[in-house]
Amino acid sequence: LAAALFSAVRCAADTRFFKFDEVEHVLPKAPASYPESLKGIIWMDQAGTFGHSDVPMGAPDLALSFGDTEFDTLDTTTRILKVDIKGPAWQWVNSLLGYQVSTMMKMLGFFYTFEWNEDYSFTQIYPTLDLTWLGLGECRFPKSIMSFTMALQKPSEESCPPAQGASKKDIAKCAKWDRISTGFLTPYLGDMATIHYYAYLIVDKDGNRVQPYYDAYLNHARANSSPWQSAAQLFGIELGEEGTQSDTSFVQLRRSKEKAASGSTEL
Repeated sequence: LAAALFSAVRCAADTRFFKFDEVEHVLPKAPASYPESLKGIIWMDQAGTFGHSDVPMGAPDLALSFGDTEFDTLDTTTRILKVDIKGPAWQWVNSLLGYQVSTMMKMLGFFYTFEWNEDYSFTQIYPTLDLTWLGLGECRFPKSIMSFTMALQKPSEESCPPAQGASKKDIAKCAKWDRISTGFLTPYLGDMATIHYYAYLIVDKDGNRVQPYYDAYLNHARANSSPWQSAAQLFGIELGEEGTQSDTSFVQLRRSKEKAASGSTEL
């Protein structure tokens, strides 16, 4: 079964490699009709390379937008938006870990379901599996066991952008979003079982770079990129000429059902 799933993943998607400083031209923009807080591109500083983070080690992803309208569009009645980490609006590190995790997530049919409050300043994020191939539909992880939320911050104009030499905790106050993780132990352990990391706006709604956060994103991306052609091929990923460059990352692309069935690589 695992072999069949892996084969299907290899045939159902492709990847696009691009330079870090082309992210604003690759990740799709959120529609103009979306709330302001959902526009632009945010970089997830999970590892705390720029600002504060409680996460001991970051995942091999970089930035995201809410512009993947092919996968889902915002339902303004329920305020629910599904975000596909396996699609063109989710950026991955060009490394062995990036190949492994992105492929595994595709095999699992993993995506996130964002459920926003009325003014889009807070969202409950549900890790979700698409198990329709098993007749089980979409399965969300219960927030009582593992809860991911994101709260919009209001950075002070006096202290943001952060001054040279600012502490990581002061830098984190300038982030657009506070990403909070809790679990079933949090009611008993409180802050000891509450994890924060911060997401920074690196490209605004008009496609302009936002500094110094954009440069911080570039520094982090460069430090973590490690192209490995033979390893990528094990996961059905072809680096091509672009992907062998050290200053590149990738997004996954979808193929039409007809092209996937024929094995075509044309997108």
